[in-house]
Amino acid sequence: MPIISRISAQVKKQCYYNIYIDGKYELSLSELDLASSGIKTNQNIDEKKLEELKNTQTKSKSYNFAIRYLALRPRSSHEVNEYLVYRKGFTQEDSDYTIHRLTNEKYINDQDFAEMWVRNRMLLSPKSERVLRLELVKKGVDKQIIDEALLSLSDQDKLDSIIEVINKKLRQQKFRDKQKLTESLSRQGYNYSLIKKAFEELALFQD
Repeated sequence: MPIISRISAQVKKQCYYNIYIDGKYELSLSELDLASSGIKTNQNIDEKKLEELKNTQTKSKSYNFAIRYLALRPRSSHEVNEYLVYRKGFTQEDSDYTIHRLTNEKYINDQDFAEMWVRNRMLLSPKSERVLRLELVKKGVDKQIIDEALLSLSDQDKLDSIIEVINKKLRQQKFRDKQKLTESLSRQGYNYSLIKKAFEELALFQD
């Protein structure tokens, strides 16, 4: 039966340990996973236990990739799954494990993500409610969560959003034409009643 011949700390990666079987490197485990495994040097190890350790190693790698991905900006659970499965090649099982763990640890929360997305968009790059909905759909956020996030938008928020967009468009001569400006705003997802209200607020195209 194979023997764990050596367990040594990694030099470049703290809190990780290399596991050697019969004198050859086999896998690496985090300090926590190593402690949980109960293995030690000069211990016999069967194929079932070795496979368990390799699965633990893979899940740990999946988790660490996801943590680094989330460090760039908040993500939806769908985005994390797409990243792990289609970009990093992990199995769906490994991705499910990672997302479940990160959700429990509160690194992933689709409700918080959707609310943050709507809030930041309105603050930094105003969009219509329809566009915000489409963006969140593309990120795999559940319809009910999207509905709840968009409920946080007041009528004033929506009016402020379109007014900012209009003021930017008016820098271009072509949008000083009522029809062209209205058509452009409609294509961006603003409804006619909100467009009309914004024109009134800005005293534009008044007869």
